[in-house]
Amino acid sequence: MENIANTLNEKITNQSSNKLLQILECLAKERLPIQLQTLSTRVNMSQPTVLRYLKTLQKANYVYQESSTSRYALTWKICGLADNIMSNLSLRSITSPFINNLVNKLNLGVCLVIEQDYQCAYLDCLDPTPAFAQTLNRVGKLAPMHATGSGKLLLSQFTETRFQELLAKRGLEKFTENTITDETALRKELQTVRESKIGMDNQECEPGLRCVSSPLISYSGSYIAAISVFGNVTDIDNERITREIIPSLQQATTTISKRLGYDGAC
Repeated sequence: MENIANTLNEKITNQSSNKLLQILECLAKERLPIQLQTLSTRVNMSQPTVLRYLKTLQKANYVYQESSTSRYALTWKICGLADNIMSNLSLRSITSPFINNLVNKLNLGVCLVIEQDYQCAYLDCLDPTPAFAQTLNRVGKLAPMHATGSGKLLLSQFTETRFQELLAKRGLEKFTENTITDETALRKELQTVRESKIGMDNQECEPGLRCVSSPLISYSGSYIAAISVFGNVTDIDNERITREIIPSLQQATTTISKRLGYDGAC
């Protein structure tokens, strides 16, 4: 009987937590304070149930009620939670164990990349092999967006205005015989990247180097960074990319993206 009671209490607690989160998420999406009746309809709960949770949130100062309209809205206290998360959990600290796991599993290099001033900036980079030790000491370094897998992923999310600004500011410099230097060809490549959510660099930035990249997606649905697996062309053939690298990479980036608040799949 005790086990049954514990299971029932746990179920009730989980349901209560889910309802509370539904109400918080609904309030967060509203630009203006909302009526109890409207909120009740949006979250598909009875008004007395919603009111009970609102009173709890009010007591904790996460919600306030307008005296003139009796409508409800979130206070800025919720922003404090976000600030604490951002200060205590940097992107690198979240991704570090996943990067280590990928390096150990694939025996290939792995990088964490963000966009900075129309270039790729490397926040983290591990390489288990000595072959590219000199060229891949990249933490803090910059690389061209149009010639890297991660860069193409981030570039695929650019508005037309930002894309034109990149062309004007950075151009499409040629680094190897494989570098895409034609705007039309780059646009075609970016469309493929959008559809597959995978960025590829086939010796386009450095001779002999190939990489495969997958995006990190935030709660807003935006690509905020990318993780790239790289190595010698002899170690990264098409068969291995399909069979091993992409599944392992996407499993990692999907999990990380969920920790960043994204609900979909990478």
